[in-house]
Amino acid sequence: MRGRQQGLGFIEVVVVLAILGILTSVLLPGYQDHVLKSYRAEAMQTLLKVAGLQEMLLVDQRRYSADLTELGFAAQQFLTESGRYKISAVVTEQGYQLKAQAQQAQTEDKSCQVFLLNSYGQKSSEPGSVCWTH
Repeated sequence: MRGRQQGLGFIEVVVVLAILGILTSVLLPGYQDHVLKSYRAEAMQTLLKVAGLQEMLLVDQRRYSADLTELGFAAQQFLTESGRYKISAVVTEQGYQLKAQAQQAQTEDKSCQVFLLNSYGQKSSEPGSVCWTH
């Protein structure tokens, strides 16, 4: 007589793989959404940093600049450290408007494609209007 074989059989392995597949399909979208939301903070932080530098330029030279190289950045428009947002500035008669536009993988964040900050400290976002609070 032969004894019972040790280890997992084919059916057990298939069942385990099926369970792992189901768990992955349920958990992965939530994780990806969390990652996209976490990069929003980078956009907001960078815009606030640029705004502070604009105010320093105003104190020193009594003007704002649309050319971000004047504020110490590598280009007139630049990508954030992660490369997920392009930062740009426009000077208006009333002051300035800073913009962070989603790039690359961040374009999957359909709720918050654009963050805006002006010289009055007014914050807005597109297409959703509550991106600065999340």
